[in-house]
Amino acid sequence: MGNQPVIILREGTERTQGKDALRNNITAAKIIAEAVKSALGPRGMDKMLVDSFGDVTITNDGATILKEIDVQHPSSKFVIDLAKTQDEETGDGTTTVVVLAGELLKNAEDLIDQDIHPSIIVEGYRMAQDEALKYLDEISITMDTNDKDTLLTIAQTSMSSKIIAGEKEVISDLVVDAAVAVEDKGKVDLDNIVIIKKQGGSLGETELIKGLVLDKEVVHSDMPKEVADAKILLLNVALETVKTEFDSKLNIDSPEQVQKFLDREQEALKDMADKVIASGANVVFCQKGVDDMIQHFFSKAGVMAVRRVKKSDMTKLAKSCGAPVLSNLSDLSKDDLGTAGEVKEATIADDKLIFVTDAPKTKAVTILIRGGTDGARLSFMGLLTPNIFTGGHNFHSKKEWVSIQDMEKAVETIVHLVQIWTEKS
Repeated sequence: MGNQPVIILREGTERTQGKDALRNNITAAKIIAEAVKSALGPRGMDKMLVDSFGDVTITNDGATILKEIDVQHPSSKFVIDLAKTQDEETGDGTTTVVVLAGELLKNAEDLIDQDIHPSIIVEGYRMAQDEALKYLDEISITMDTNDKDTLLTIAQTSMSSKIIAGEKEVISDLVVDAAVAVEDKGKVDLDNIVIIKKQGGSLGETELIKGLVLDKEVVHSDMPKEVADAKILLLNVALETVKTEFDSKLNIDSPEQVQKFLDREQEALKDMADKVIASGANVVFCQKGVDDMIQHFFSKAGVMAVRRVKKSDMTKLAKSCGAPVLSNLSDLSKDDLGTAGEVKEATIADDKLIFVTDAPKTKAVTILIRGGTDGARLSFMGLLTPNIFTGGHNFHSKKEWVSIQDMEKAVETIVHLVQIWTEKS
């Protein structure tokens, strides 16, 4: 007992090790894979999920199903994290990677029963992966970004298993047009594509806007709601009186002193407003607050103002209209202004939005999705790769190790499941 470690466990805890622990981990991961297997493919079955509050979710999207599942086992959590990573990187294929992982573990369990060490199995899987990637390179087709028919096919394929499948022809056309609009030297920067979801209406009412749409509204009811030939000022400075960073005390002995204090504050606010108006700006986007007094001065001068704009939106505006984001007003001039053909406020589904269109330097576009779904995101992911693969291939790899054959079986399981659900349709 000299160097033997002493392990203290909570009462009722069961400790397993060796092959028993290995099998427990594999079983926990396989259960998650079995839960989503029937949802794979364009004709996969929907799942009804009920959470602890009684809220019901019906979906066949693997990412959504796994997000709603509450698990405690580390192996199960690992599989769910695998799906989350897939969703973040590509926006699709979450069910596929989980089913594939489940099949690989299932086949690995058979090999473990044959006394093949896990490290050897992993090495075989890696060799099979290398062979599969080589073969994929051989059968891949280089995509021509000018071939709209191929782009439409890719977009529609990625939508086939989602809730937007019924409107995939309409949505895919918008997705391809958006990608082509922001394409630069064969690359698509997703930051230039804004997706805004507004519930109400139908998916068929989804529209592509050649410009930026901000989920904001004009700060004052008397300001213009539409400005043509906009001169845009972007500010990262509060248009209001700023509190001091240290405590201060003000002794007031008479009403006249109070009035002087208020007059001085109003003068400071008017000075800010006058600088903006004198620059020639007729549209102001401010990342921070806008005081009521300044709103009044802007309204009288016919200046539209939008406050508390997100930093990411300010960056897009700066790129689109060609204006810098200023952090002070001391050297403000007309050279600091950007331009746009039109800036207007419009109401969509009872919500007010700001539309910035016809900016000279813009490559940004906005997809305004109705019906409250975001399936368009995954379609853009499919358009980012320079190579595409046609379906229906049989993938064969060299069989240096018995586990390579098992990886082949796991991949074929994915193809088999898709065939089953397609035939049932």
